[in-house]
Amino acid sequence: MKAFSLLLFIFFIGLGIANAQTNKRYFVDLPSTNQDTTFEGVLHLLFSSDYFVLSADKGSGLIQCKIVMDDSKVFTKLEVDILEYNLLIRSYQDKGTRIYIQANLKQKIRNVRADNRGVHHNDDGVTKKPKYYEPLIEFLKSHLI
Repeated sequence: MKAFSLLLFIFFIGLGIANAQTNKRYFVDLPSTNQDTTFEGVLHLLFSSDYFVLSADKGSGLIQCKIVMDDSKVFTKLEVDILEYNLLIRSYQDKGTRIYIQANLKQKIRNVRADNRGVHHNDDGVTKKPKYYEPLIEFLKSHLI
């Protein structure tokens, strides 16, 4: 009975940790900048990088971009991650600007076939895994702060 209680306790702790990780919000704070200046800076930065800008609307502060996470190994490229990001740029409590980030994970999966019928696309939806956010956050911080 003691072992069962311990397992139950560990299960609920793990469940709590998993829930806390999925509810994490991702953003970048830029002190002493206004929303319009940040929008222009982020848009210019994305255009001069490996990120592909899908759309941008200065009035709403929304930029949509994507990047293909490719390991460039010709014979092992059976699965390629495609990340589409929504960046929402807003003034933040008179302290500067905050860039809210949302990531959508898509995967291109190839079977070992010579024709195109072996290619499948999966849309996994919004992901909360830090490994998909951290590269973009570090990229923005290193060039904007």
